Amino acid sequence: MRAAIWYAPHNMKLEDIPEPVPGPEDVKVRIKFAGICHTDVYEYLYGPVTIYNPPLALGFEFSGIVEEAGSRARGWKKGDRVTGLPYYPCWTCHFCQEEAWNNCLNQKAHGKHINGVYAEYALFHHRCLYRLADSVSLEEAAAIAPMSVAMRAVNRAGMRKGESVFIVGAGPIGLALTMAARIRGAGKIIVSEPLEMRRSKALEVGATHVIDPGKETSRTRVRELTGSLGADISFDAVGSQATLDTASACTRRLGRVGIVGLFFEPTYAMSVMDNAIAGELSYFATQGFAGEMKEVVELVNGRKLRPGTIVSKVIPFSQIVEFIDQYEEKSNQFLKTLVQIG
Repeated sequence: MRAAIWYAPHNMKLEDIPEPVPGPEDVKVRIKFAGICHTDVYEYLYGPVTIYNPPLALGFEFSGIVEEAGSRARGWKKGDRVTGLPYYPCWTCHFCQEEAWNNCLNQKAHGKHINGVYAEYALFHHRCLYRLADSVSLEEAAAIAPMSVAMRAVNRAGMRKGESVFIVGAGPIGLALTMAARIRGAGKIIVSEPLEMRRSKALEVGATHVIDPGKETSRTRVRELTGSLGADISFDAVGSQATLDTASACTRRLGRVGIVGLFFEPTYAMSVMDNAIAGELSYFATQGFAGEMKEVVELVNGRKLRPGTIVSKVIPFSQIVEFIDQYEEKSNQFLKTLVQIG
């Protein structure tokens, strides 16, 4: 089968490798679409950061069709349309018992420990897969993973109906956070984003107000919109000192700040502490998702949530290396990009 194998920084090759053979509890999935996440791009450029045993295929956001099910892979048959968790939990550790599978102490993650979904086939534990309704396109289903990341962040925030939300950044995760906040019943949803195209998309998916940080100060505008208090909950969906500081500054006293964007800068704890102490803020971070994916799949199957809204580009598998190599310099031109594998 064809797979995009990562060897070292700027060294990924499309090549033929053996097809995976499912064990008794495995399901072999023919990958149809795979999402490109910035974490994959960062590993390509600078890794290994979270890759434990290269060479291997990257990628963890996917949709596909069941090709073969192991003898103990209950409930699955060839032809089933699926998406699923991008890792194998152990099912027995403390965190698995709490259904926090993304924090499993013994997990094997796709694109980190084992081959990911930048390949024609991949293996998944049968308990990690979710069935897609016929009305859901496989293209849209490949965006369920980032939507699940956003839903976990909203759940971790303990959002209550009517609370105000401020989101820094309207990239794929910022837009997914906007949709998740809307479906959870947030009051005002305020999004700060320098690109007009992304601000327009934020309004389309549920933001009540958008801010152009090049023309107005986010802190001033958020406080104008929240009775001078600041947002109940803020999310940094970018991942930098400046954007986390902005999220903190726009949050009311005793509010909550979610760190969802991936940080690649050196430590800057002092600026975070200044904001945290001044307003008695509570900070939390998220790592992927667990049971949120089941919830998102149900919402998508019921057409109550449309994560395909954030997809703006689909490329053929043959272009994946070239595209990721140029991703950072062109990322402002698109939102979520999918790779059509099969």
